[in-house]
Amino acid sequence: MHKGLLVSDFLRRAVELSPEVEIIYGDKKQTYKETYKRVLRLSNGLLSIGIKKGNVIGVADWNTIKFVELLYAASAIGAVVYPVNIRLPPEQAVQTIRFAGVQWLFLSKDFILLSKQFDTKENIVALDNSDAKWSYEDIITNASSSEPEIKVSGEDPYSILFTSGTTGQPKAVMYTNEKVVQGALSIVYQLGLYDTPAKLSSKDIIMPLIPFYHIWSWGSVFHAPYLGAKYVLSGRFDPQSAVDIMIREKVTWINAVPTMMQMLLAQKESSSLRGMKALVGGMAIPYNMAKAMSDSGIKFSTIYGGTDMLATSISIIPKGFENPESIDYLRATTHPVPFVEVKVVKFDGQEAGNNEMGELHIRSPWLPGGYYKDTEKTQLSYYGEGWFKTGDLALLTVDGGIKIVDRVKDVIKSGGEWIPSSILESIISEVPNTELVAVLGFSDEKWGERPVAVLKAKPGKNILQQDVLNHLKKAVEDGRINKWWIPDRIIFVDEMPLTSTGKVNKLLLREKIQSKGPS
Repeated sequence: MHKGLLVSDFLRRAVELSPEVEIIYGDKKQTYKETYKRVLRLSNGLLSIGIKKGNVIGVADWNTIKFVELLYAASAIGAVVYPVNIRLPPEQAVQTIRFAGVQWLFLSKDFILLSKQFDTKENIVALDNSDAKWSYEDIITNASSSEPEIKVSGEDPYSILFTSGTTGQPKAVMYTNEKVVQGALSIVYQLGLYDTPAKLSSKDIIMPLIPFYHIWSWGSVFHAPYLGAKYVLSGRFDPQSAVDIMIREKVTWINAVPTMMQMLLAQKESSSLRGMKALVGGMAIPYNMAKAMSDSGIKFSTIYGGTDMLATSISIIPKGFENPESIDYLRATTHPVPFVEVKVVKFDGQEAGNNEMGELHIRSPWLPGGYYKDTEKTQLSYYGEGWFKTGDLALLTVDGGIKIVDRVKDVIKSGGEWIPSSILESIISEVPNTELVAVLGFSDEKWGERPVAVLKAKPGKNILQQDVLNHLKKAVEDGRINKWWIPDRIIFVDEMPLTSTGKVNKLLLREKIQSKGPS
């Protein structure tokens, strides 16, 4: 018995329309019908061991079928699920577990160390063989397969997520069942109803590379059963293994951050990815990466959003667009998904017109309304009648698109003028043998701030500083950047610190550079 929109309804739909379509993980194949039956047993089993509606359960695992089952069982009994960010340092991961109020912790053997710092030792469930008190499979085996007798509403809390913390400590948000459903459907509608390279349909074979802890793999765990599409899970991301699975299972659609795409294209069998459709996001897509995907025959669409706002926009090809194959347009311009409202607010507080730069503000039915247990940060970002300040510098195009220029915190103010670091990063990434680029602003006595470029070369390759400077000077000649945008320093590093979601961690990178001093 329930009212409103529930996450568990996605799986019910799959059973009704596509019961024999499979979810695959390694050698295990499980139909949606079998999965639903296991979810019912799991739901009743969770209730039997003492998990109640409203209890918070944490899940630390890779992308596996058991994780899928837990995401649906939580909705069925009204529990709140926290997909633990397993890429966080262990100490920080434990902090998020405690902040989320996790009462039961589900662990695969790879993360059993988290159990040593978990406050309630009795409430640990082993997803595979271990010495924990509770065994996942035993809970399912001994439970009924009837519908759990518990009333769940679409307005009931469903999941706690944490931001990636690129500029500080991760912030938490809470989403209800209804908001999760609405956010997930907005992506399906944009990819299914509009002209976009990463078109998604029930005929696709979906393989998510984005981990479940990152917005439930951008909602792919809900999209696949809603469409009745085959869903292929790869566990822990490994580029060679991922390519092998794609070839074996004839995968047609993936989601990934640019760093993952880069690793996939570096594999010997990458030619087998020709014709693949990819939804790419999480960070700005450099031009050279977009070109590499296009040259490899991968059709990509760009998604923009975040943990604290879910999906906001996805690149589509507007009607009448003169160059539908323009990779530069598709990588840099996204369009709001259905029911999202956007506006750009200039630094003087006035609303911007087309092609005027300012901070992007959005409003949608699935915004969480604030940060979890953090009134101060909520007041800084959420305001008025449902508006959210994204913290991103953007401009709106005449065709209704959004161009993200930079993070407001990352834009460099030099001599009273703005230098968008993301534009410089994209141009520098075009230099041959470049793997990763970050541009940071550092204090300057004369100009206030000046840009510094940090580069990591591809394995076994070298980049000359003069090559970078020559490329930037050419960009000035072509009118792509202003001369005074050219960085004062160019620094090469062996390793670039990344966040748990694959973005360059500029906070750590800045500390690393400052500790070394001028160069």
